[in-house]
Amino acid sequence: MTGKPRYMHGLDFMRVLLSVVVIYNHYAGWMQVSNEPWGASDAVDGVLIGPLHLNPNLGFVGVSVFMLISGLVVTQVSFRETTGQFLGARAARLLPSLWIATLLAWAFASWQWVNINRLPDFDDLFWNLLLVQYAVPETAQVLAVVWTLIVQVVFYLFVAATIPLLRRWPWLPPALSVALVSVLLSITPPDDPAPATAVRMIATFLPVLFIGQLISLVRLGKLPAGAGVAFGTLHFLLFVQADLTSKVWPNGQAFPRTLLIVVLIVLLAIRADGKLVRSPFVAAIAKRTYAAYLVHIPISFALFRVITPAVGSWLTVAFALLCVAVASELLYRFVEDPVARWYRRRTKARTAKPELVGNWGT
Repeated sequence: MTGKPRYMHGLDFMRVLLSVVVIYNHYAGWMQVSNEPWGASDAVDGVLIGPLHLNPNLGFVGVSVFMLISGLVVTQVSFRETTGQFLGARAARLLPSLWIATLLAWAFASWQWVNINRLPDFDDLFWNLLLVQYAVPETAQVLAVVWTLIVQVVFYLFVAATIPLLRRWPWLPPALSVALVSVLLSITPPDDPAPATAVRMIATFLPVLFIGQLISLVRLGKLPAGAGVAFGTLHFLLFVQADLTSKVWPNGQAFPRTLLIVVLIVLLAIRADGKLVRSPFVAAIAKRTYAAYLVHIPISFALFRVITPAVGSWLTVAFALLCVAVASELLYRFVEDPVARWYRRRTKARTAKPELVGNWGT
């Protein structure tokens, strides 16, 4: 492929669709644990989970797609940013919203509006804000979805460190990534507590992001398709190894099967280019999926606990979705988007200064 890569509108649609899957997964899990009847679970079990032999409540379906998309898009971006710009842009987009959502989740858990693994204190808030809660023994994990972001942050650090190699020898970072995951899986006990569990968690799910990276490299013409398939197969086998050797990461029976299915779906989505995927509505919702991902558990679970006994599951779900939509809009509009725009303006101003000096000197 030559020239500027075509924007992948199909991935925006996938973000919207799979954000619904992630929310469904957590809602259905809460209903089951709380013994609340919810007909949607029976329908999804009969139509999708049973025929495709997936994990209960579509577990890992949404997360795997988000990881693949992240690996794919971030790799494409890395070819036009310096290492500092790459890390700065990822931090500006992810961290401010994450910190606010963590504070919200910590407050809700402290007030016992949401049940987590233990009642949190101020130390737990500190560790969660630093994203090291899985590495510190006996730490409250106040925001359940953050484990996926921890894996992504490690991937971003790997990409940032290998940007010079990626541009000169695109095959070398994939080779290094296979070696890295293989070593981590070999030296980390499969089911030990913190801090070993944090390393095992990262090593288990890094292959999903690296498969996304390989899709991007092949699509950009930086890597032959045969090499991409070979490296992708090795990463899939490492994911299978992690699945077979641990009962904690991952915790389920259908993770490799799910990964194969979603890889095929993402490959199809890359080529999607119809009116639906190009819809401004889809693009707008896709931009807010990260915010929804962060806030849907603390807001929804608090509401479930308070109002489900009074109004039933369906009305509770409808009201929770409305509240999540409002909170996501606020978080995106007043935190995520302004900070990202500020960082882009700051970066452009810095890169423009040398040009101005050169122009005045000629």
